Amino acid sequence: MTICAALLLPNCHCGRDYTLVTHTYSKPRLAEKTYTTEDAQTFPYRKFLADSQEPETIIIALHGFCGASIDYENLGNYLIKTYPHIGIYAYEVRGQGLDPVRERRGDIDQKENWFRDLATFTKLVRKKHPKAKILWQGESMGALILTETYRDVWNQGQAPLCDGIIITSPVVAVRGDFPEWKKQIVKSIAALLPNARLSLDALSGGQSVKMTATSTHNEQSETNAWHIEKHTLRLLVTLESMISRMNENATYFTVPVLVVHGGKDYFCEHQQVKCFYENIRKSQKNHYLFYPQAHHLLMYDQQKDTVIADIAAWVDAFNPRVDQAVK
Repeated sequence: MTICAALLLPNCHCGRDYTLVTHTYSKPRLAEKTYTTEDAQTFPYRKFLADSQEPETIIIALHGFCGASIDYENLGNYLIKTYPHIGIYAYEVRGQGLDPVRERRGDIDQKENWFRDLATFTKLVRKKHPKAKILWQGESMGALILTETYRDVWNQGQAPLCDGIIITSPVVAVRGDFPEWKKQIVKSIAALLPNARLSLDALSGGQSVKMTATSTHNEQSETNAWHIEKHTLRLLVTLESMISRMNENATYFTVPVLVVHGGKDYFCEHQQVKCFYENIRKSQKNHYLFYPQAHHLLMYDQQKDTVIADIAAWVDAFNPRVDQAVK
């Protein structure tokens, strides 16, 4: 998929209604339910934190294409109950379904805004929790943003902003059955009309995309308040270019990495994701989790309980505590 990046990256599923809270501030700021970016834009976020203690490890989570921060609800609730020393901050990605600026939904003017948003949010969370380890987690499109941001920070000669990385359901290559002619047509039109919009159904030819064992992308989009009907061509082309850089970006990681993938993921084959993982420099803390029967939306599929427990266990072992050392 190239433009198919969009087609390749749907991450939509059901969840509770979410009330947007918007304010206007001129400088980066972390409020109770929103945060302000470098360019004075305000986006909502969710946090999953136990009341019993200050978190020792925090996951900053990025949802995928057509997704929302609620995608991390299952993982967040599990952590509160089982590992209260681990918390999650998940924000709404610019240009996606719960972006407070409705006309921006389904578009991205510059991908660098995604990078700056993640960097700004990370710095704000680290300031609030200065003693906690910070992990980045990206699902599908969120993984694209995460890897590109990491590389961007490295190219600026800065130290990594996170202490570790979790990548779930990454899209590391374009599906081989997506016609090359269709890619080139969309790219050509995008060069002339970047703001023109296209539905995913038009790209896929109406093909049903299996997201979990019991649901398809079309079924989920009908129930999601944050579903976006059409996306700009420049967004789709941007995602395609980011997909093409995933394997190269993997070579830049210098922090421990967990990669999680399902064998029935519509968008990428097991061997493609395994190759991506093998491009990451070796570390004893790196780990690859593979579930042969799982689909793209791992944390909402039939094996979700196992997937979530395995991710949480890796995060728990990432930052050993005194009580663990005693054992």
